[in-house]
Amino acid sequence: MRSTMLPRLPRALVLGAAAALAPATVALAAQQHPPKPTVRLDPACYQSGQEGQLSGRGFDANATWKATLSGTRKHQLGSGRTDARGRIDARFSAPAYHGTTGTRALTLSVGDGRHTARTTLRMTPLAASFTPRTGDPATLRVRWRVLGLTPRHGVYVHYIRPSGTLRRTLRIGTTHGPCGTLKTGPIALFPFRAGYGRWTFQIDASRHWSRATLPRLLIRFDIKRPPKREQEQSAPPS
Repeated sequence: MRSTMLPRLPRALVLGAAAALAPATVALAAQQHPPKPTVRLDPACYQSGQEGQLSGRGFDANATWKATLSGTRKHQLGSGRTDARGRIDARFSAPAYHGTTGTRALTLSVGDGRHTARTTLRMTPLAASFTPRTGDPATLRVRWRVLGLTPRHGVYVHYIRPSGTLRRTLRIGTTHGPCGTLKTGPIALFPFRAGYGRWTFQIDASRHWSRATLPRLLIRFDIKRPPKREQEQSAPPS
């Protein structure tokens, strides 16, 4: 019985056919398993009413989307339509935040009716403080706490004399995390001999002092003269 041999295809032709099938296979796999939609915020942390950018990818094309914040109650952040590629690029304003001592993480959900993507929106106050608040200014050592300044940036305390002029600028550390948080160890409240009167500490992210710097925080601190009798008792003998 005579066997029939099929012609052997050239190797280049076989490879070319496989390469031609590859894009179709990838396209079919993409249709069966489309990428999950994603959203991101810029910046990642906000103060009350601060503007930001919302970006989304992987949603249905030309679909209506809504962005909702979940915390103690739901708050609609914004809405719109995706573009022809299922993308979202929108500006928004953060809601009011009444916290004064810490940050808060809220869940941001963006949906187009069929898909939902989530990310975290953080809220923070702009605040600065130090503890303890009482003691001898000549020896008092305090811990500074700062919230809401530029992330990963130096924090400066500008010492303003009672007369309103700059006495000295001191860098107290570098902020960390998306909300610009700083906690220091004990450091001298006054790294120099300070005179009597009401001093002003201006805390900001600029190494050069200016009354126009934003954002900035101002803290007043009074150095009071001791009572007359105490002055007489502490006076050196003549």
